[in-house]
Amino acid sequence: MSKRLIIKTILICLGLFLILDSAIFAYIFTKYPINTEKTVAVVVATENIKEGTVIEEGFLRKKQVYASGVNSGVETEIGNVAGKKALTNIHRDDYIRAHDLLERKDWYRDDERIIILPVSMEERLANLIRKGSYVDIRLQRDTSEVTEDILYKIQVKDVLDDAGIALDSKSAVNSKTAYLKLILGKTDREKIYSASRSGKLIYELYCDSTQKARGG
Repeated sequence: MSKRLIIKTILICLGLFLILDSAIFAYIFTKYPINTEKTVAVVVATENIKEGTVIEEGFLRKKQVYASGVNSGVETEIGNVAGKKALTNIHRDDYIRAHDLLERKDWYRDDERIIILPVSMEERLANLIRKGSYVDIRLQRDTSEVTEDILYKIQVKDVLDDAGIALDSKSAVNSKTAYLKLILGKTDREKIYSASRSGKLIYELYCDSTQKARGG
């Protein structure tokens, strides 16, 4: 075989190899495209977080996601989330967004205080009033059959037993009297104190938190 034929054969084989190689790479890149998009680490929930919960570091982790799926409201630092309250229900693996958080300084107004109101089984509407329920508070005066509106759509922060234990706790005592824990400003507290001296407080339960307040 002449030297020229050998060189020509080698060149033909090399050309065929390059063509085949290019075809293989083109197929691979078409079927399995390489994503070169930048990723960022965002904060996500490790478990379901209920509305009103103070978020602890153990509820959080970092997750790498594509930058195109992240807006400016998504938190990227655990330190910016831990210690704040959840304004909405946050589900496991959800991104944590700034507008879903409440700063500690904004938790309560300066004039807000905790008050406790005793209620019987009947007044508690057969235990339908629970932690997180919303109620209207009305007054049944001792001298009248007509009820009066006192406060609209007040959230029950907790329901306690005689020992001050939450009734939804396994360690709660089965007592006939329960105690509603409310957080009210000065004006609303004075309305309650005045009403309680004039007659009996009556509680009307909202069907859910989305229901519009009657006085709203």
